[in-house]
Amino acid sequence: MKKRFFSIFLMAAIVMAFCFSACGNSEDVPGEDATTNTTEGSAEGAVVDGSAYGYGGTDPVEAAVYKYMAEEVSKSFEKADVSIPTVNIVAVDYTNEDDVVVYGDFWIENYNIEGDTLKCVSGGNFPGVMHLSKDGDGYTVGSMDVVTDGGGFDDSAKELFGEYYDDFMKVYSDSEARDELRRITVTDYVNLNGLAVSRYRDEGWDPVELYQ
Repeated sequence: MKKRFFSIFLMAAIVMAFCFSACGNSEDVPGEDATTNTTEGSAEGAVVDGSAYGYGGTDPVEAAVYKYMAEEVSKSFEKADVSIPTVNIVAVDYTNEDDVVVYGDFWIENYNIEGDTLKCVSGGNFPGVMHLSKDGDGYTVGSMDVVTDGGGFDDSAKELFGEYYDDFMKVYSDSEARDELRRITVTDYVNLNGLAVSRYRDEGWDPVELYQ
């Protein structure tokens, strides 16, 4: 089978395919939170500040993924007031600390602040695999391979996710779990960054109240 890997820096066509202007179609390409599978150890327990990206945990690998989505992938879209990732990790392979592999369904939503509301103005879905390397006490994302869209989606996903393909498809097909994770992540972002915001809204949809 021909490899269909796409670098995040060379995927203009993918961005067009997965970009949802004003976030109005967030339910059309769903996902869910998943239990992280690991091999050969784990990065759990390290103290990491991911608050700028809406991550309140302590895993440096997860923090690096959030940072990459918020700082790098968000550049595929017009600048907004805030960029908040929704990270659905399917599995993590820690076998090689210089090439930690993170499999997941990754989203980025960009918002402008309007009063007490985060209004989503753009966003996109980037299912795929990230490659991270050790960087001091943390990790840095070096590259990202994204599943192709259209008719080649399934073959591309099978090749990228390998043994985790079925787990990925469960994540990818559960819109309710993905929407719940987004609500939790946006709530965390607002609380961690001290924003006077109580809800977010996608164009054409009712506002979603954040957790108190």
